[in-house]
Amino acid sequence: MTLELTSTQEQRLQNLAEHAGRSPNELVQEEMDRFLAYEEDMLKAVQRGDEDIVAGRVLEHSEVVARIERLLQTR
Repeated sequence: MTLELTSTQEQRLQNLAEHAGRSPNELVQEEMDRFLAYEEDMLKAVQRGDEDIVAGRVLEHSEVVARIERLLQTR
């Protein structure tokens, strides 16, 4: 797989790599791992939300607002 960067992106990456004492490839690999982990976590969260909806584990908006208001009053 290849990734095409703009010249500006490439220069910024090179500057960061030099500052960090690492190669641009290392920085990109590390950031890609973070990005993929984040996206996987988000997908799992959406799937859990969908399961909650199907199972009826949801609250009406008015109930959420009422609970928040109660919490704020007890502070």
